[in-house]
Amino acid sequence: MQISLIVPTRNRDRSLVRTMQSVVQTVSGHTDVEVLVVDNGSTDHTADCVREIAERHPRMFLRYFHDAMPGLLTGRHRGAKEARGEILAYLDDDVLLGPTWLEALEDAFGDPRVGLVGGPSVPHYEVDPPPWLGKLWRDFDGGRTCGSLSLIELGSVSKPMDPCYVWGLNFSIRKKVFHECGGFHPDCLPKSLQRYQGDGETGLTMKIKEKGIAALYHPGVAVTHVIPASRLAPEAFEERAFYQGVCDSYTRIRRDRFMPALRQKSWKDLLRPAKWNLERQMILRNPTSENICCLMGRAHTAGMKFHQNEVCKDPKLFEWVLKPDYLDYRLPDGWKRLCKSAKGVIHERTPQTSCT
Repeated sequence: MQISLIVPTRNRDRSLVRTMQSVVQTVSGHTDVEVLVVDNGSTDHTADCVREIAERHPRMFLRYFHDAMPGLLTGRHRGAKEARGEILAYLDDDVLLGPTWLEALEDAFGDPRVGLVGGPSVPHYEVDPPPWLGKLWRDFDGGRTCGSLSLIELGSVSKPMDPCYVWGLNFSIRKKVFHECGGFHPDCLPKSLQRYQGDGETGLTMKIKEKGIAALYHPGVAVTHVIPASRLAPEAFEERAFYQGVCDSYTRIRRDRFMPALRQKSWKDLLRPAKWNLERQMILRNPTSENICCLMGRAHTAGMKFHQNEVCKDPKLFEWVLKPDYLDYRLPDGWKRLCKSAKGVIHERTPQTSCT
């Protein structure tokens, strides 16, 4: 069994170095593991950092690729294209591998029936988390999850799991299953290209679930998700909810294969009224779990309306949503023009890069 460990990244060189240090500690000396860093158009020191790591650790089989096509899909699918292993192990550039990660992954895939593997994602907060964060955790399958921060803890025993709870920051899949199910959907695009946002790994895991392919939770396949102060601000949860609304609209349109009705009011109308702006400022000054949920609910609805109206106005976008797969990871013609004329198009608080 050869494992291709794939780390997509963009403009997070400091975070990437920390992730790669944990990767080095875990895979050094293992000849059956290759590491691929796919740089999605970084303008910082990402390339230099990877080159320095490769020079320091010549025994680790590390390859670097630069591909400027916007979106996380580029890193994920370019990685799959270049990978030589039968297992594609995707990691985000802000996680740290647990000490048993590699051995546990090999153990999990030792069962040929298993096509997808996930494990715990536990937080390392760089500052003390706000008191209201505890209320955003949800009980699930003998454990708990916090979807807004991609955190999941399902206990200390290996067990079958719903594929839709294997999240992208720690996502390992057999290459043959990846291709059989058509790969990932678009994810984590810049503001100006949010209309092309899809549902990321959710679309892939839904296909895995429909086909009855087994997914396994293994407690040893554990990562630590490093969460900076910026991710714990109320505005960050608002951004994440807007993004989730876009993703959910994409999922719904793709499922129903039906063009949604054009809404008379703009999605921005949810965020403009003076009364709501006053309420929002009060929430930001005095956040509680209840009003954070209110903030997120409104942003989620705005995200759904934004995406639905974009699809209604552009038949080509409707075709994009319904594509059988995105293995070519190329955006539709015209995306460069949108980047140049983006000012004022997308809500100022929508996410620009990774949202895990």
